[in-house]
Amino acid sequence: MRGSMDKLKVRQGWIMYAIAVSFYFYDFILKLIPSIMMDNIIDRLDITTEQFGFVELSFYSTYIPMQLFCGPILDEYGPKKILPSVIGLCLLGSIISAVTRDYYWYLLARLLIGFGSAFAFVSVLKIASEWLPKRAYPFLSGLTTTFGMLGGIFSESIVPMFNDYDQLYFYSVICSVAVLLIILSVLFVRDGEQHDEPFDLLLILKDIKTVLSRQQIWVAGLIGLAMFSPIQLFVTWAIPFFAHDLAIDKITSGNIASMLFWGTCVFAPIIGWVATRIQHMKSLLLLGNFLSLVGMIMVIFSAHNSVLSAMLLMFLVGAGVSAQPLVFVYATREVDIHLTATAVAATNFIVNLSSLLQPYIGRQLIQVSRSVYSLASWRNALAIIPLLLFINFIFIYILKETQYDNDNS
Repeated sequence: MRGSMDKLKVRQGWIMYAIAVSFYFYDFILKLIPSIMMDNIIDRLDITTEQFGFVELSFYSTYIPMQLFCGPILDEYGPKKILPSVIGLCLLGSIISAVTRDYYWYLLARLLIGFGSAFAFVSVLKIASEWLPKRAYPFLSGLTTTFGMLGGIFSESIVPMFNDYDQLYFYSVICSVAVLLIILSVLFVRDGEQHDEPFDLLLILKDIKTVLSRQQIWVAGLIGLAMFSPIQLFVTWAIPFFAHDLAIDKITSGNIASMLFWGTCVFAPIIGWVATRIQHMKSLLLLGNFLSLVGMIMVIFSAHNSVLSAMLLMFLVGAGVSAQPLVFVYATREVDIHLTATAVAATNFIVNLSSLLQPYIGRQLIQVSRSVYSLASWRNALAIIPLLLFINFIFIYILKETQYDNDNS
């Protein structure tokens, strides 16, 4: 009887995981819409490129701070209530984005989308930790990352839709997907434990303090920050860098940059699967960090003779990045199951702090080259990425190894 109940719970868990990871895929598309349709937004809102920068900033101004709060909110009040609510915020932001021609209303829309999107990744791992076997958690962390990367790749195919169809048609598809996700989450998402408490900000702050007081959470977060830096820092500059370095057009440069995502897509679930079958996951972190370091050094500092060699190097870097989701496994092992979402969110908050280095890269480019970005200026500015990866070996050494229970419960 207990066995059949456990199987039913796992089956329900997979359904809920599928719904949550679909939202994470959808979240990546919403996140990248401004970069995909920059010219469209500038023309429609009649704004400058400088004002467009605030469109990007408005998303992250709610997304990054909410990384700290989304975890304890999910832990205290459960995904059953929270998931459809935050998808609803993304839907509202998408509707405003579709109909407005006012700059400030569009900023508000991106604020709402950033707020809702902050819950996507953490919701997936919260559901996985409560409903699916513990042994599967490293694999699911990698698989979740794969879906996020696929969302990034898929978003590139949206560009022709803007050229061939009216914008309202595109947003009608985006909003329809959100409505479908809301319906599915209301019908199928359940809480692993009872959540009847009224909203209590002091309780949420207490959960955050409890998690951030754990040294290993910070170590895991800093490891994740360094390992994710090729995506967080390099991808933004990859297209102009390769266009300059290889003297190629931007479309080809974009294809080279996308190989980083493909490398992560292919290897993240493989790394996660291997992690479930070995005792010491730190070896996978060391291997991934080493591959990313070698790949980034060769990408930035070596001369490339062909587009193919650059693609292979970016795929190598992506393969290294695929070990990064393991840091969330270490983080969740540091806390009780009640605080797993808080641990994931706090770790993800630390990981996203690497975005604060973007202005540094921009200043280095301007400082060295003044007006025209030379190859030397690119190398000087982007050297921060292999430097982070090199220092990261120290943090991986400090990280305490995690052990699994013998059962699969």
